[in-house]
Amino acid sequence: MVYHHAVASDRRLRKFIRQWRRRYPFPVDWVDDRANKQCRRSEKQWLVQFDRVTTLKRRQTLSLIFWKFGGSAHLMEQAVKGIDSPSGWGHARRQIKKALVAPNATQALDCLAGPEEGISGWGPEVASVVLSACRPDTFTVVHDRSLRTLKALELFSPSVEGQFDRSDWWPYLRECKRLAQLCGRSLREVDQALWAAADDAPSLPKPPKRVTRKPPAQK
Repeated sequence: MVYHHAVASDRRLRKFIRQWRRRYPFPVDWVDDRANKQCRRSEKQWLVQFDRVTTLKRRQTLSLIFWKFGGSAHLMEQAVKGIDSPSGWGHARRQIKKALVAPNATQALDCLAGPEEGISGWGPEVASVVLSACRPDTFTVVHDRSLRTLKALELFSPSVEGQFDRSDWWPYLRECKRLAQLCGRSLREVDQALWAAADDAPSLPKPPKRVTRKPPAQK
């Protein structure tokens, strides 16, 4: 569902994305903006290996799954099971190659998570990780944290509560792209802000708490 009226104005949304992105990937009081910046820099350098590739190795695919879903045992187990056997990985590799040259977002998703040719155990969430890593200017990640934030901002929520399916993919992607354009940020930067703000979802669009390092106590 895409809402007609957001909680925040365009100006507040721009500020929201800018401020919350600084709290990625550790939006907790004991990690300051400088530490998070170093982590984002390391993540960006790591992700370079996937940008614009035409295929993936199995170990690369596994590393992407662990990157976004290491904290979700159920999703991770399902996704890994689909590429565990030689035949499963062979099918997955072919579908990944197809997805990365698909003419539109829906066809790209169907190559990886469609009901007919999709990879066993993969849903839109896992498929989106591969697509966003390899085509960051076109796709972004579907994650329960991002969905929580967008719902709190009254920008988007899945058509069925607690369930993200194929029909939600394009509206979700369109809303993330609109935010990126509005804020002058990349899709990945928007994803980082939405991810970081999720724990504060009930009270959004409030800004994050400012975290600063206190000087050591004088002896």
